[in-house]
Amino acid sequence: MGQVRSRVGVRRQAAVTALLTALSYSLLAYLLTYHRPDHAESPLLGVLPHAIALVNAAGVVSLQLGYRAIRRGDVRGHRNFMGLSFALIAAFLTMYVTRLVLGGTEVYRGPQVIRDFVYLPVLAVHLGLSIVSVPMVLFNVLTGLTIPYGSIGDTPHPRVGKAAYVCWSLSLALGIVVYVLLRWT
Repeated sequence: MGQVRSRVGVRRQAAVTALLTALSYSLLAYLLTYHRPDHAESPLLGVLPHAIALVNAAGVVSLQLGYRAIRRGDVRGHRNFMGLSFALIAAFLTMYVTRLVLGGTEVYRGPQVIRDFVYLPVLAVHLGLSIVSVPMVLFNVLTGLTIPYGSIGDTPHPRVGKAAYVCWSLSLALGIVVYVLLRWT
């Protein structure tokens, strides 16, 4: 009976994940293509990139601690660190969307050779991993919050979680590299 309930729960999580992912990507696509009227530059535009980088760094640390916790069998620690990681990504998304609304995207202004052979490849991998991470993270958060602990092993949560951890960690780390390249090259 528990496995049947787990399967029904997993199907529900998958459907909710698909819906949330589609809504998230639609909103982001709109914000990236939205033509902003010219207006005075907000002071937030100078602060947000630094805050975003700090939140991403905290997210990397939190993910590593959450991964280490589950490897040690510390489910409570894992849940707490992954919850913190999710809260940090929510804070990142709020700041990123605010930045897009206020001023759009940033343009790399460094040397062309670094742009072509370092910045653009790093940015492409960062964005690709970000896109891939979203549904995995949403699925695992929903599953982790709604399926009883004893049944989690009967779901794709552990397998999806490993892939989400790798993609999400790399995406956050590469986001920090993009931040550094935008500011110091």
